[in-house]
Amino acid sequence: MFGERFARREALRFRSRGLPERAERLIEAVRPLVQLHEATVLEGGAGVGGISIELLRRGVRQATVVDAIPAAIRTARQLAEEYGVTHRMSGVVGDFAEMDDETVHDLVVLDRVVCCYPDWRALLEAAATRASRAIAFTYPRSAWWTRCGVSAGNAALWMMRRRFRVHVHPPDQMHALLRSHGFAPRVTERLGAWEICVAPRLVHH
Repeated sequence: MFGERFARREALRFRSRGLPERAERLIEAVRPLVQLHEATVLEGGAGVGGISIELLRRGVRQATVVDAIPAAIRTARQLAEEYGVTHRMSGVVGDFAEMDDETVHDLVVLDRVVCCYPDWRALLEAAATRASRAIAFTYPRSAWWTRCGVSAGNAALWMMRRRFRVHVHPPDQMHALLRSHGFAPRVTERLGAWEICVAPRLVHH
């Protein structure tokens, strides 16, 4: 489902249209939290790396993209070369929640990633231990119509015998976990089915 064809399609969309509005709004929400020209970024579930590439083009010092799909990371590297940021971006194939590398970055980004994980706690724990200044992420809104849409989509996946499922996790519990790690999460915007949340760390270290 997220193999070579998916990566090619996402790269084509990025080349022709740039980032979707949700991702652009996420970047705008991040701007007040970090000095982009000094920042390092870790993007989990990055796909073909569009957000990281745009952040690098806007002055971020260094970015690391992580995705479990090798084709996505290969494509991210190709796009980084096309956009002239390859020397400042590294790619890692792996599960973000189970990474061995515990390098701390100024900003951790998780765009449309929480909804792909049944264990959202492990994902956000991994983000919290690797972010020195802020976490920025998007997830499906906790609304009845969102849940109905996700249930219908998952039913279609089941009929197609796909193992992948989309999850609508409780925002209040996700925010509480981040607060327990010293972050101050707040929703900056709701855009369609998505909620955009930024969580600056209360005390930098």
